[in-house]
Amino acid sequence: MSNEIITHKFKELLLPSILIAMALNISAIVDSSFVATFIGHNGQAALQVLEPLVMLITIFEWLFGLGGQILALNMKAEFDEDGSNHYFTTAMLTTVIASFLILLVCFLFEDTVIGLLHPTVDIIPYVKSYGRYLFMAFPIVTILGVLGQFIRVDGQPNFASGVIIVANIINLILDYLFLGVFHMGIEGASLALLIGYLVGFICTLKYHFDSKRTFRFVLSKLKIKTMITSTIEIIKIGLPGASMGLFNVILVYIMNLILGGVLGELGLDIFNVCLNALLIISIFIMGFAETLSSIVPIFYGQNDFYNLNHIVRKSVIATTICSIIFTTFLLIYPDGLLMFFNLSQMPNDSLVENALRIYSLAFIPMAFSTMLLFYYEGIERTVESGIITIISELLGPLMFTFLLYPFIGITSIWVSFPLGFVLSIVAVAVYVRIVERKESEYYGLFFIRKGLIEKTRNYTLESKNDDMKTEMFNHLNSLNAPTSSLETLDKIINTMFDSNDEKLHMEILLIDYGDKITVNMKDEGKKEVIRDIEKLFSQDNLKISEVLGFNNIEYTINKC
Repeated sequence: MSNEIITHKFKELLLPSILIAMALNISAIVDSSFVATFIGHNGQAALQVLEPLVMLITIFEWLFGLGGQILALNMKAEFDEDGSNHYFTTAMLTTVIASFLILLVCFLFEDTVIGLLHPTVDIIPYVKSYGRYLFMAFPIVTILGVLGQFIRVDGQPNFASGVIIVANIINLILDYLFLGVFHMGIEGASLALLIGYLVGFICTLKYHFDSKRTFRFVLSKLKIKTMITSTIEIIKIGLPGASMGLFNVILVYIMNLILGGVLGELGLDIFNVCLNALLIISIFIMGFAETLSSIVPIFYGQNDFYNLNHIVRKSVIATTICSIIFTTFLLIYPDGLLMFFNLSQMPNDSLVENALRIYSLAFIPMAFSTMLLFYYEGIERTVESGIITIISELLGPLMFTFLLYPFIGITSIWVSFPLGFVLSIVAVAVYVRIVERKESEYYGLFFIRKGLIEKTRNYTLESKNDDMKTEMFNHLNSLNAPTSSLETLDKIINTMFDSNDEKLHMEILLIDYGDKITVNMKDEGKKEVIRDIEKLFSQDNLKISEVLGFNNIEYTINKC
């Protein structure tokens, strides 16, 4: 047994996911640095005031991108191409409508929107100047982010990351030109953002004309009633991840009010640096988490807990190590990050350093809670993911801030973040134990089905004469599988190996359900081969699809 295919797919999706997160996060971080350098700390404080609005983009990306992607992939896992395209079309159309509505509200009620963010008098001009092009960029960035989610899992992860990277490189270059060379003021930074993502959006046209893509628009088949129903389904699945962004918006908004009221612009600057530190570690955590959420629906839906256990364990270990390294760096040398934002020589530099040190303690529990959150989304456990989201991103930090404020003052804000993540992990663990009593077929934090692991076998074949193949057929004979079904399975496997010129690596999952046996075969061979198999063999017991770029064949053996 091996985990070669799932490991390869994870690595293939991971790098683009990290690059996308890196491009988005580094852009925000460098934007803040440019504004702090060329505009001053009032400009940086203005960016922090606008942060809740900027975070709406992430909310839409997770709500429609992640939710739509999971449902579309589930349809692919069930060999339903029409259903997959339906969710893709619905997710994209809903994104376009919702993002343009936000744009309309921001332009028609600009003063009201800015007033709700409660900027101090000194930074209102900066907020209005930056918001001018930010509002225009909102639908472009949002649509690009949601579409990128689908492109990433449609066998083109490198193209998805390349588009975002190009957009952000242009943004950063123009940031320097507009702010440092042409001295256009803070509006130059938002104009750079608009132009960069407009170019990225234009680049995605290549995907729409690519014959190899598997997600296709089916607008002609879309009816208003089914669209509304499907949109609700997408929102239900994407809500826990999106609510993480939504609750974060509310939390950042409230913390901005507290810090602005107690410490003024200095408090907003400190919080901006802390959030940028969070963005840095999020490059790795979100890269692993989003990759996991793309793979989990496929393997969990097929009850392949052997491969799931392998990839989840690796993901948790990797993100934990990254978090420990970055936390240790900030605990020992916080000035390394503060210098980037011109805060290392502030009059209250000890206050800034201590805030960053304490805040960094949140990164380790955040890594584990985020992995759990996206895993639960992948298996459509919305209550469990919702518990993590609402406690870690809103209730936990707010509760600890107000409880501890009378004792430690403004330090309670920084302490509340690590405590909030720890509380979310404890709460979901307790809830899962309660669920286990009601749903006795599951056990553990990851909802593994009891009894199936013992009835499951994984085999790895590298040729049609592989010894593993003989072992697999011996096991099928011991399960009283009909001879005619075994002969058909043998022909399917032989055809796969004979039709691929290069060496083929096939992983086979075999599960005994009692009345039937499912044989799921995955390989990364030629795509046209599975179409030939579709024509050669009866479709009654055979299902074929292409998922995440690999061939997926399921053959059902009925014992009766």
